[in-house]
Amino acid sequence: MVSARFWLFGPVMAASAVQAAPAYDGMASSSHYIRSYDGTRLAVTIYRPTHGGETETRRLPVIVTQGRSDLRPATMASVRYFVTHGYVWVAQDRRGTGASFGVQTGFVNAADARDGKAVIEWSAAQPFSTGKVATWGCSNQGAWQYLALKFRPKGLVAIAPACSSAQFFDHGITLGGIPMLSIADQPYAGECKRPAGGARPVSDQEAARAQPVKEELRPVDEDKDGSLLAQARAGQACGSGLMGQYWRNMPRDGWNTFAKYRPAIEDTILTSAVHAPPKGVHVLQVGGWYDAAVAGQLESQRLWGGRLVMGPWVHGNRALPGLTQPGDTVVPDAEMLAWFDHYAKGRGTVRSEVLYYTHNAPAGHEWRRVANWLAIPSRKQALYLGEDGLSTASSKAGPVLLDKPEAKLFDGQYAPLRRQWSGDMAGFNASASVYSASAAAHDTEITGTPRAHLWISADRADANLYAVLEDVGPDGRASYITDGRLRASWRALNKAPWGASQQLWHRGYAQDLKPLQPGVPVAMDFDFFPISYVLKSGHRLRLSVTASIGEAYQAVDQGKVTLYRDRSSIELPVVARK
Repeated sequence: MVSARFWLFGPVMAASAVQAAPAYDGMASSSHYIRSYDGTRLAVTIYRPTHGGETETRRLPVIVTQGRSDLRPATMASVRYFVTHGYVWVAQDRRGTGASFGVQTGFVNAADARDGKAVIEWSAAQPFSTGKVATWGCSNQGAWQYLALKFRPKGLVAIAPACSSAQFFDHGITLGGIPMLSIADQPYAGECKRPAGGARPVSDQEAARAQPVKEELRPVDEDKDGSLLAQARAGQACGSGLMGQYWRNMPRDGWNTFAKYRPAIEDTILTSAVHAPPKGVHVLQVGGWYDAAVAGQLESQRLWGGRLVMGPWVHGNRALPGLTQPGDTVVPDAEMLAWFDHYAKGRGTVRSEVLYYTHNAPAGHEWRRVANWLAIPSRKQALYLGEDGLSTASSKAGPVLLDKPEAKLFDGQYAPLRRQWSGDMAGFNASASVYSASAAAHDTEITGTPRAHLWISADRADANLYAVLEDVGPDGRASYITDGRLRASWRALNKAPWGASQQLWHRGYAQDLKPLQPGVPVAMDFDFFPISYVLKSGHRLRLSVTASIGEAYQAVDQGKVTLYRDRSSIELPVVARK
């Protein structure tokens, strides 16, 4: 294992942006219907700051979200945080949800984005507004912000999409041809009583602990007798569930015959006809190493500039319950407030950069800054699969079958939105093909995007392939670092539509999909999820390879899969710190 000493950056005094005390002590709310681009009535709630019970009458910048019905304590704490720091908060129910009229046909889509544009422009024109608008939200509430950029909303000066990706299809629907979510086999086509679909729960235990979203079903203020709410709810009866415009195992250019468009292309900004934000819109992204969105956040920051904060978090920009990381002191809302203050109020200074967390870094040096992900001072280190594990020299090791019992990643609790686990990987490794490097002589930093170059064959027309990088301590305990995956029929590499890319990109159009010929080896080249991780002295890097992680919704009829070790390798981005 190649090793290196640290070259220590000065500690990022930060962790989080420092903010002044709130200027207000409370907030007042009102709710209304406004008309969207096509006349659909959208329910909005407006939160305005108060001091001593008096509502602020001066014009203030506005923050727009599509989360009116999300009344969880954490969400309301964020509303109060921004409002008491001098913002008006406008929360909209998406069409076909809550008290809004219309029919939901599959979020995130052009109708949701155009509704967002309508609410942004309405907010900018109100007497409580300075005319400057920012947007806020995580997960699907972050995803619509990217897509709304296609429609050039007037008055928009800053967006802050969190735990979401500008490559929505790749990181929300299908990654390398392997489904990311358990969704329906056919897209929404206007039918009622569709089967349930959406993200797999993080775990049975965490799902049981999760507090459900309270839906705000009370009428808006002008709907005195609730008749408008009743009409809206009646019209929602046959709407789509989450991600209803997509279907399981679709190609990227799959045509949705009901909606008459290609959702995987047009509902993802980097693959749509518009690849970049309009001039004057400044982008702050916040994400976690263990979410699904990492590669898209890094790629869009490289293309667009702006700021990206990448912490040691799972989906939702939070640590797992009971699992804390040293130096985890960045507060996402504080980062967003500093960004909004600069571009909506002309206050303070902000950096266009990637601020990222490095696992196992020396105390006080966990957070580092670079202009973009390509500025990381790394070198590529190839490691080859052999009879005795991973080494820097190629081997003549023979092929092995990957037809062992299905490996259960994270004891069956793995989810793409929560790729972090505090358990021992021994159970998973017992059902995988495992390759370990020699113990590191010095601390070794892996920062960047590891890559896999693995050769396989199968006895049927398709196969899934998963690769996991692990940290094996001197006591033999193995910890998860990162993973990657690819379906064999999606193996063709293509140029990304947005131009030069730092990724290995699999376009996955119907014409690109190539079945396997039984027994004929093919190259499987794919990226792992990016990471910044220090392998400590005395620890070993381990690669585990399998054809399944035990998820039924990802399954493909693959039969026996063979891994050709003499042709296979991985590539690590190793950083030398002096």
